Amino acid sequence: MWYLLPALCWGSFLNVAAYRLVRNEPLTGRSRCPHCKYALNWYDLIPLLSWILLRGKCRSCAGAISFLYPLTELTTMLLVYALVQTVHHEQLAAPFILLSALIVNTRSDLETMYISRATTLLLIPVAWLLSAAGFSDLTLTQSIAGTLFGSGILYLIALLFRHLTHQEGLGQGDIDLIAMIGAFSGVTGAWWSLTVGSIAGLFISIPYLLVSGKELKSRIPFGPFLALGSITYLLLGTTWSN
Repeated sequence: MWYLLPALCWGSFLNVAAYRLVRNEPLTGRSRCPHCKYALNWYDLIPLLSWILLRGKCRSCAGAISFLYPLTELTTMLLVYALVQTVHHEQLAAPFILLSALIVNTRSDLETMYISRATTLLLIPVAWLLSAAGFSDLTLTQSIAGTLFGSGILYLIALLFRHLTHQEGLGQGDIDLIAMIGAFSGVTGAWWSLTVGSIAGLFISIPYLLVSGKELKSRIPFGPFLALGSITYLLLGTTWSN
């Protein structure tokens, strides 16, 4: 249980990464209010607690602070706890990196509908190296196969959708994301993530669009659904599980 507080702090860092990477901002430097650019003090950055005490508002300008900040921190803590309870401790590195990337990509996709390649494509060689070095139950061949399978099948789906509807149905970020998922979890993990993500996207997106009054052709971020599928595979059917 000692790791819960560090996990909460890690979630705070993932917030920073999710916000800055899609905006091409450096990860170093003080955090600032996105509205008035007020440089936040340490006591404004305590995970969960600061957001609650400030009632979700900036101390300087009273601008609203997104609920995604405490949600990401709390979600990170809970998922790290679940991961530690599920995965062999000697093989935590690979699933922990994957989980962190999924959280960052979900956060950024929900807010901006963009996914940074720093947390997708750049992590694929990391997954391959971990597999080659024996820090994953996947072999290097399985990791590469997962990358090619995930990106290939989603690319073909995107092409087919474009051909049939003359519209873009999937973004390049989604293809990059499933390629990264495949690199860490193999062909089975990529297939599971696509299947669960598609089903979840169907059952959540359509009711949301109907209730919100938006057109059915409105853009919905698909990255969070792929992440959901990957996380369920990590915790319920992963090659790293006990």
